[in-house]
Amino acid sequence: MSDTSDIDLLLQAPASLAVAEQLLAWAEKTRQQIARGDLQLGILSVESLAKIPVAYKTAAQQGLSPTWVTLAWWYAFPDIGEPDLPAAEDAMQEALAADFQYAKLELARLRWFCKRETASLLEQQQAFEYVSEITTDETENAEAFYLLALLTTHGFGVDASPAAGFRLQQRAAELGNVDAQFEIYVHYANGLGVAVDEERAFAACQRAAEGGHPRAMYNLGAYNATGRGTPRNMTEAVKWYERAADVGNAAALAGLAMIYATGDGVELDHEYARELFDQADYCGLDVSQLREQVGL
Repeated sequence: MSDTSDIDLLLQAPASLAVAEQLLAWAEKTRQQIARGDLQLGILSVESLAKIPVAYKTAAQQGLSPTWVTLAWWYAFPDIGEPDLPAAEDAMQEALAADFQYAKLELARLRWFCKRETASLLEQQQAFEYVSEITTDETENAEAFYLLALLTTHGFGVDASPAAGFRLQQRAAELGNVDAQFEIYVHYANGLGVAVDEERAFAACQRAAEGGHPRAMYNLGAYNATGRGTPRNMTEAVKWYERAADVGNAAALAGLAMIYATGDGVELDHEYARELFDQADYCGLDVSQLREQVGL
């Protein structure tokens, strides 16, 4: 269902788990419509958008407790409109009250990734305690170790210890977390808790890129394009820039545009370079100086 009248009927229906599941399905389908551009085409109404969080909230109240977390992340990163972090925090608290299994980890993630500069000391300490508790109880929870490493490295709710954070990232990477593998690269590249080591930084970046990490794929392209940490290889640079661009990395799009605009290791193609610059610009990257540099 996607019509406004359909969702109104569901919202007015007697509470039940079946209705909650239909509300959730409607919200997810409507978000898919947003992603494919139905709003811009006039297929999807603005009124429908306002009912997405209402549908999530009602579904959660009717027994789908994980939907509190979905609602929280909608408020933090809405498909349209401005973030509402207080509402996101409230929804996470509801998930906690409903005893949702992953509520503590999700609340800690929200506070680190979205409220890093505004979270109170008590909120920071609570986030750290929650994640520490999870890693103690779930010794193979890679996501929890990754987050605990970030909190430890940067002193969120605990005294900062980049060295301890690095060891925790190693554990998370061993458990298969590709974000942790990228953070190991960050540690080696910047000397966070370890000595700066270009060779190990490159190796960690390569492992993260091979695991599908977007920033790592872009960085690996840059390594190959500049010859930093590895012999210059424009074929590899293009390959990794393309992979990063495929997942929406604007800097990779700009990097590819420069390569095709100058014919550096590829056949010169100004038309394709313009298209790539346009895509990077659409993704929010200011490429005006790069365009001027190559006359496009």
